[in-house]
Amino acid sequence: MKIAMIVDGLNIGGIEKVCIDYTKLLLQLGHQVTVINLNPRKNSLQKDFPTEVKIKNFNFSRNLCGERYAQLIKRGSSGKYIYPFIYTSLKFVELEKKLEAHAKYKENYDLAIAFSGHFNDLTFVADNFLKAQYKLAWMHGALYGYLLISDGYYNLYKKIKNLVCLVDDAQDEALVYNHDKCLNIYKLYNPTSISSKVVNEKKVQELKDKYGKFLIMVSRFEYPHKDHYTVCRAFEILRSKFKEPVNLLFIGDGPEEKRVREFANSLPKSVSEHIYFLGKKDDVQNYYKAAYIMVHASVAGEGLPTVQLEALSYGLPQVITDSKVGPREILGDNKYGLLAEVKNPDDMANKMKELLDNQSLYKYYRNVSAERMKDFLPNTIKVKLDSILNEIVKKN
Repeated sequence: MKIAMIVDGLNIGGIEKVCIDYTKLLLQLGHQVTVINLNPRKNSLQKDFPTEVKIKNFNFSRNLCGERYAQLIKRGSSGKYIYPFIYTSLKFVELEKKLEAHAKYKENYDLAIAFSGHFNDLTFVADNFLKAQYKLAWMHGALYGYLLISDGYYNLYKKIKNLVCLVDDAQDEALVYNHDKCLNIYKLYNPTSISSKVVNEKKVQELKDKYGKFLIMVSRFEYPHKDHYTVCRAFEILRSKFKEPVNLLFIGDGPEEKRVREFANSLPKSVSEHIYFLGKKDDVQNYYKAAYIMVHASVAGEGLPTVQLEALSYGLPQVITDSKVGPREILGDNKYGLLAEVKNPDDMANKMKELLDNQSLYKYYRNVSAERMKDFLPNTIKVKLDSILNEIVKKN
């Protein structure tokens, strides 16, 4: 099939890295793949796609999508008048953009995939900005989380009809909302191929020499989706109360980074001087290999956190907040890592100390990581992906 994957930017992030992995699987299955980037300014990962994948750019902001403003109608009587005006105005803009897109992308596709799951790529697919016989959308988080933002998501899902969820909770939840049976809902784990990246053993040793025994959080700074504050508070307890001589490394960037830095600097010097902000890293595999524990926290809904899968690839024991909906799906009931209560630094610190003190438990989690990783290996996901694509063709 000729497949178009539509994304909202190609900067470093979990969704973008998973997109790269899926293009590889689709190529292996014999499909032709084009990636259409609706946010051309974000393109740092473009170089990481296979050379066989075509990359095309089309500037289409989320702000131009009428369904984004559907929630206005719920906000009092004024919304009843404001929303139709905004929606109608933006539909004219969308029409103009659609004509521009048709002129640019004259070829037809067999399948169009809204992969980022944002308003612009969903609209691009749902409203036929390019011609495709079949449509599919990825839902990277919990449906209730999207619906809290706007009913517009559900309106777009119904137009697309085929929906991929990442975890059991999200699939069950989507089925509950599927009253009129208009959605075909599939569950599919994300693959991860980070273990194929070459580890620089010299760099790994240098990191161990420089930071000693360290905890690592790999994440974009974007609260409440990522909760670096709880990790900082837990780390303070770990050093101040439990006297654990460890360091904490943050890898990533984002709009909340400055505030998190200020918060970290407000902690006692005996704590703050052991917290390091390292920015984005292209060789994150070396940091996973050198780290002692992976920590991660969020408040708002998670999907299937890529960083957790990456940590499993390197046998790195984890302490993760039990955020909806993905962490528990990956770790089970503490079977493959330790779950901490959301926004509870004391609980997270206790779980960290448990891993630091209990060598038998630590070794257990290192050993079972490989077992859990089998469910996320590219070849495992490729078989299931092929089955879903065949079923979409059959049902439509």
